[in-house]
Order: sequence, then structure tokens, then C-alpha cells
Amino acid sequence: MKTTLSLLALAATVALPSVASADTLRMAFSSAPRSIDPYPFGGAPTASLKEHVFEALVAADDSPLLAEGWKWTSPTTLEVKLRDGIKFHNGADLTARDVVYSACRMAYKVDGKRNLLTSSMGPIADVVAVDDLTVRFETKAPYPLWVQKMKFLSILTASDADVPAGPIKFDAEGDCGIAAYPTRSDFEKGDAAIGTGPFTMVSFDKSGEAELARFDGYWGEKSDWEKVEVRTIGNAGARLAGLFAGDFDLIENPTTEDLAALEANDDYAFTSMPSWRSIFLVMDVNPEGAKGVTAEDGSAPLANPLVRQAMSLAINRQAIADRLFGGNATVANQFSPSYRAGAPEMPALEYDPVKAKELLAEAGYPNGFSVDFAAPADRYANGARVAQAVTQYLSRVGIQVNLKTQPWSVFAGQRKERELGLFLYGWGHPQGPAQMISFAFASRDKALGLGSSNYSNYASPEFDAAIKAWAVETDQAKADGYVADAMKAVMTDLPGIPLYYQHSIWAHRSDLEVKGRQDERTNAAMVSKK
Repeated sequence: MKTTLSLLALAATVALPSVASADTLRMAFSSAPRSIDPYPFGGAPTASLKEHVFEALVAADDSPLLAEGWKWTSPTTLEVKLRDGIKFHNGADLTARDVVYSACRMAYKVDGKRNLLTSSMGPIADVVAVDDLTVRFETKAPYPLWVQKMKFLSILTASDADVPAGPIKFDAEGDCGIAAYPTRSDFEKGDAAIGTGPFTMVSFDKSGEAELARFDGYWGEKSDWEKVEVRTIGNAGARLAGLFAGDFDLIENPTTEDLAALEANDDYAFTSMPSWRSIFLVMDVNPEGAKGVTAEDGSAPLANPLVRQAMSLAINRQAIADRLFGGNATVANQFSPSYRAGAPEMPALEYDPVKAKELLAEAGYPNGFSVDFAAPADRYANGARVAQAVTQYLSRVGIQVNLKTQPWSVFAGQRKERELGLFLYGWGHPQGPAQMISFAFASRDKALGLGSSNYSNYASPEFDAAIKAWAVETDQAKADGYVADAMKAVMTDLPGIPLYYQHSIWAHRSDLEVKGRQDERTNAAMVSKK
């Protein structure tokens, strides 16, 4: 409350500052982009920066971008048509040859390290430039998820690359007859930062600072902004103070408490957008028992579906959304955000602590049991407070909870080593509504890319049959049906408990219009002058 009052005072005394330039947009990120090299890293900050400069065949919202369209000509052949007339920043035309070159660069391990999509390209058998504006992806087996994966394949120009004359022959190692690829340093110095995006890179610093200039040869809608300046300010209070001081025009991730300060001053506003990130609990349902979970009779409580249902009934999701987020969170009814394109319709999850106690007694735990509950303290907005609320709700129905909030680095290590019986986690869904459940709850299937993050030890023949059918289905309507079947199975069994869908929030000058994005990225294309 003290922080809120001080911010309100600051907001009341600071008039809307004049901007450094009416055509310069100054943005403050909450986390630093790791590089301008589009290949090695994921994460919203890096993606937010790089997509100013580089573009993919498919946009983040699944619409065509550099591709004007695509179709499966067989279960293992995807043909992509490129837009005509697109120019790179160096003036070269975009052609299918550039796509093959970029696929080779993505498959290639630099210094033995995988790129963002290296493992995802394992099912790709060949990438062929059919003609200047047609590229064909051939897969070893049906791999419909490649359409979603293509949004992460940033397209580089082959015109300045060390590529032999003639067609580029793709190979799974990414060698492709190419003598040398640009290094990360080449990108960060600007020599290789040549894309088709709406901005060119002027400078980049690993501290999280970057400067961009509008590319007037851009094929799409021109930006309102001649220049874009990106700074990284990790502290939320410092970001807001920078906005009020006139250092920034837009900032990421103000806190719930900060929103009152913004509402108190007509010169500022905030934009909230439901994101594709689900926040949920994961439980180790191994019948042999789970780490940190103990019962008087020595049994494995989390292996019992009645216990998991009771835990779900004990949690008041609406109160979490309203009280901890001021309404800037959406109550979850399934693991994928219900508003994600292709998501099935699932019933609302009840809050009924009386019924929860009854189910615990029916399951054989009238006096509850004890459980260690792990949560990262520095990963999700209000994450520690959410974990405290969940602890209270579970305690009220008789479960003894030992909450352990930890730095992400510690938490992530323990999760990887499977030392957590119950933990709080978040997962984005840029690749569609099956993304999280296909990784987190499927039985391990390396060939189909399923189950690599199954820390719950969940196994269900019904779920696995549906998710395996989805993994090879190129007909979208049928694929959506398989996702619905899989979601119904996992929501019945509850190896995890959905809590809410996170919102992304941006604070900004009130004379700017901001169209928020569900993928949590911050981009100059979101921001226009009123």
C-alpha cells in the first residue's frame, strides 16, 4: 500500500512529458533479449526484439506471413507458396532458396549447441526450392505440427552467405555444402542482422538495449515510428518511474498495485490482454509415491483421482483472479487457454471445499496428508502470492502444505531432477491448444515428439490414443477433435490442476493506442498514435 500511495503521488505531480521525438517509440522491457541472432534462443523478450528485424513464413497468430499459403499435398509433403515482391534489408529478393538456407542454418549446431528448432527439425527429411516462390518440406512421417513450428523459422538471406552456386541441398546436420554460417557475434554487430522485417537493426547490446530504424522498403504496413529504442529495466517500480519521468512511452508488466497509479492520472493508461499462458499445478501421480508427499498409512495420496479432484475443488480460482490480479487474469477451465484457436469447450471447474473434504474422506484421508509444494518466486506475475493462496485453500480442507518458494534457477533444477511431488508451473501455447498436454501428460514417444516433460508420471491409454492421433493428423478439423478427446481425458484424471490464464499488461502514455498480443511479446507494431 505504501508503494501504491507513493506512485499515486508521483503520478499526480508529473505532467505528460514531451517525447524525445514524435517519431521515436521508446519501450522498456522487463527482461533482456538474449541476442538478435534469431536462432539459438526462445523466450518472449528475444522474440519480441528479433521479429522487428526478421520474419517467418507463418505469423505468431498462425496466419500467413512471408508465405501466402500452404497445403499438404500428401501426409508427408507440405508445399509453401511465398509472397512475391518481398525485399530483404539489403535489397535482395526473397526466394525459396533463402528458405532452404535458413532451414539449413536452423538444423546446424553452432559450437555443438542446438538452435531453437534443431530437435523439432528431426522429422524433416528434405527442404527443396521447387521454384523461386515455392518451397517443399518433406517429412519422414506425418508431422502436421510443422506448420506451427514454421513460425519460429526466421528467414535469412542467402545472397550474402558463403553458399556455393546452384541449388542448396538440405541435410539433417545442416551442413548443406555451406562453408561457414554467420556467428552470433556477426548478428549482434549487425553484419548478419538482415531480414525482411519492418525495421533494420542499428545497434544491440547484451544488457538489453537496442535501437532500430524503420525499413521503408517493407512489404507490409509501414510503422508509425521512424525509430524504436528498447531498454531493459528489471525492476517494476523503476520501469513505472521511467514512464512517469518521460524516459519511456511504453513499459511491460506493471504490477497489480501499479495499476491504481495509472488509473489516477489521465495522461497514462494500461492495456491488458489475456495471454496464451496457463498457470497450473502439476502432481506426481506415481502409485509408488511422490517426493515430499506423506500419508499416515504410507500410501500415495496423489495417485488417487479422488484426492486430485478434492484438491481442485478446494481452490477458489475466481478469488485468485479478482483479489490477486484485480481481474487481470482469466479463470481456467482446462490446461490450454479456452480462447486459444482450436481449444475444446470444457465445463467450468467448481469451487466447493465441503465436497473436497468429503472426497478426501472417501479416498481414505479424512485427516488429510502432508505435501511439499514448490513454486518459483521470480518467474510468474504474482507467482509467490498465488502459491500462498493455493497453500491456504488446500490447508482449509485438511491438507498440510509446506510451501517452498525458490529462485527459478533452483526450482528448475529440482524439477529437472524430478524432485518435486507438487509444483506450480506455467506454459505458453503458441503452437496451439495441445502444446502443453502433448509434452506434459503424454507417454514418452520420441518419434512423435510427445511426453518429453511428463513430470507427473501420468499414463492413460485413452489420452495417449487421442494425442497420438492428433500428432499425425493433417486435417485441422479432425485434429481439433482429437485434442478435445485428449483434453477431456486429462481433465477427468487431473494429473495437474489448471488455475488461471495469465494476462499480459502494458503501461503507456494515454495518447497511444496499444493492441496487446496473446503471445506476450512487445512489438512496435502494437503501438500507434491516436
